[in-house]
Amino acid sequence: MDQSGKPLQMEKPAAEAGGRKPRGRGHERRAEILAAAVRMFAERGFENVSTRAIADALGISQTTLYVYFPTKDAIFESVCEQCFVALVAAFHAVQANSAKPIDQLRAMMHAYVEFGLEHEDEYRIAFMTTHHKEKAILDGMPFEMQPAGIQCFMLISEHIAALGRAGHLRFEPELVAQSLWAAGHGLVSLLITMPHFPWCERAALITTMIESFLQGVVAGPPTNH
Repeated sequence: MDQSGKPLQMEKPAAEAGGRKPRGRGHERRAEILAAAVRMFAERGFENVSTRAIADALGISQTTLYVYFPTKDAIFESVCEQCFVALVAAFHAVQANSAKPIDQLRAMMHAYVEFGLEHEDEYRIAFMTTHHKEKAILDGMPFEMQPAGIQCFMLISEHIAALGRAGHLRFEPELVAQSLWAAGHGLVSLLITMPHFPWCERAALITTMIESFLQGVVAGPPTNH
């Protein structure tokens, strides 16, 4: 996958015996396995997909697949990690492009919702699969060493904590951070799982949810675009 989280489109050079890529091209096979797993996990559910099925879909042996991923859980964790890493990158990008703290928070909320809707399969796996076990934030561990999923929440929490210290919030920062996460996830999940519901125009719905949230938690009227 590229930095946006989308599967990469790569050439398929001739494979060595047994389905292994030529020396130095193993990263391509790894990406192909992850792309196939994303599609199959999203279509069938994690529990209903085996490593043999993933290998068969790629035309390689199960033994070859194990060269890159020793277990199905390892494939699952790699899919989640790539999703989280791409989302962290999206958060960093909007923080860099927004000057005012409230505008940064607004942009982060938009980035979260837009990311989930643009990468539905990856989002389903990383955020909507019961197999996934959330890891506790490790006290004292530097940010860059935290699991990528925790980094996503830490970026939001730290930004909201700074707003709280500056007196911009009506509620405790941690409560605001968790409420924001729940609101964003709830909207993305509904739009993904109920596509045939007669939703209002999508952009207006997303903006209304975000602005309503900000109006409720920000001390004083948030800056509007």
